[in-house]
Amino acid sequence: MKRSLFIILILFISFPGFVFAQASVVRDYVGLINQSYHPGIVSFFEKIKKEFEKQGDTDAVKLVDIIIKGGFGSGFLYSDARGNFYVITNNHVIAQAHSISITFERTDGSKRRIDNLKLIATDVDNDLAIMSLPPGERPLVAQGMAFINRAPEEGEEVFSAGFPGLGITPLWQFGNGRISNVTARFPKSINDETLLGPFIQHTAQVDMGNSGGPLLVAQRGAPSGYAVAGINTLSATRRQAANYAIPPSTFQPFITSSLNPNPQTYKAALDARLAKFIEGLGANSAVYTHISEFLSTVCIGENVEYAYEEMWQKANNSVKRTFSERAREDLIAAMGISVAWTIENSIRSGASIKASIKEITGAGEEYTVVFTINNKDVESVWIREYGNWRIKTFGKVASGDTELVSKREKDRKIAENLRISSESLQIEAGYANLFDKAPSAFYACLDYYGFGFKVYYASSDFSGFGFFGGFRGSIKAGDNFGIMPYFRFGFDYYSDKEYEKFKDENWGVIGFPIALMGQVGVKLTTSAVPGLFIGAAFQYNLFNMMDDGYKNPLTMTFALTAGYTF
Repeated sequence: MKRSLFIILILFISFPGFVFAQASVVRDYVGLINQSYHPGIVSFFEKIKKEFEKQGDTDAVKLVDIIIKGGFGSGFLYSDARGNFYVITNNHVIAQAHSISITFERTDGSKRRIDNLKLIATDVDNDLAIMSLPPGERPLVAQGMAFINRAPEEGEEVFSAGFPGLGITPLWQFGNGRISNVTARFPKSINDETLLGPFIQHTAQVDMGNSGGPLLVAQRGAPSGYAVAGINTLSATRRQAANYAIPPSTFQPFITSSLNPNPQTYKAALDARLAKFIEGLGANSAVYTHISEFLSTVCIGENVEYAYEEMWQKANNSVKRTFSERAREDLIAAMGISVAWTIENSIRSGASIKASIKEITGAGEEYTVVFTINNKDVESVWIREYGNWRIKTFGKVASGDTELVSKREKDRKIAENLRISSESLQIEAGYANLFDKAPSAFYACLDYYGFGFKVYYASSDFSGFGFFGGFRGSIKAGDNFGIMPYFRFGFDYYSDKEYEKFKDENWGVIGFPIALMGQVGVKLTTSAVPGLFIGAAFQYNLFNMMDDGYKNPLTMTFALTAGYTF
């Protein structure tokens, strides 16, 4: 009896040591997930990088390099009854992935990397994703992680495993804590009271990069000594040690359905997605954020370069603010906002969007859907990407047509050569006819963004200068010529010896050699000689502060000039 009690006491004391002794084994089951983006997204950021390199902004270049390398998170191995291996993680870890890899790191620093994981299915709502290993690839272990064989309990000790980042460098971390709530639910946001969950709330360390890693409990008989009790997905801000994991009741059905798909239900799932898509289009507000939820990675990657500039040039500040807010969370996901905005901009023709389905054709995992939107037919292609139906192409603005980008590049080069932008500095000089004063005078003007000053010089007896503000337009007339119409309002001051003599001879005269003027003109430029232009301007003095007894010297003027745009 005493011997039995002694053995039990030894086991009780040594059990925690047994648990932690197996912690290093977990490294063979939990890996670092890296995703690479669609070539279109990489190409887009490479061009941005070149612009920063031209500007000499090395910090921005480094930041773009980090973006191009792709995001990272954590994931763990799972194996089915047939011995096939899979990797489980969060959807947001691989949401914009074109290719995915997982790397396992041992305590001695050696690494085992497996590339080209195949993304089988995702669940956006529950933030889950499952991938298979490529043919012929085997991990270092004989089977995947076990799942907990009982319900987790509040107060129970748990462990987090994964690769949170230290700066931009992911490092292995095995954390420890306790479950503080087994059925946590909370609103989606301040403005959306839709409840999320249930989640397992716990205090084990979860930092950025831990997403997709397992929440573990000690379990005898499990290959690593631990079983998966949850999948870590998020942490609460302004809360102490409030971290959240997806429970088995959510992720186990997802795994089962993903590994046993039913092709007979694909069309029914497409119909449900289309109904949800159309319902969202009818909202009495902007719908680009709604559209972005239905875009495939292919659609975003093939259209981002055109869409981003289109949005930045034409969208209002509210759209740009939404884009910026999303970019702070996920820069690549924000690119989807720009593509979605171009789609909305192409189909909106009033306060509301009325959409219906005209025709659906296709089979398997790709269908062509023709919508009737505000009485116009719009063709789209929908593909089954990672277990969800998503838009591959939509109309002409999101068709992956590289000609749209080429045309914009051509237009940009033409604009650079023509230099007709109103946002530039222009200097011009030439001949002026001062109808009521001098048939020939020197005229010069400096114009910046439509604001500037000008001078007249007829002789030592008469000269003038003035300040103005106005509008300068730009019209492209083909590829080789540009037209810049403008109008200006301002004040002119004259140095007129005749007026000074008139005031001396007429005691009591009260007046000033100042006039309120209006001027209209046009400038013509050619891409053959970038920056050079010729112009003509007509000015009329609307109001003069000179004494009425003196004849206005500059009621009207006409000028011919030549100049240069910087």
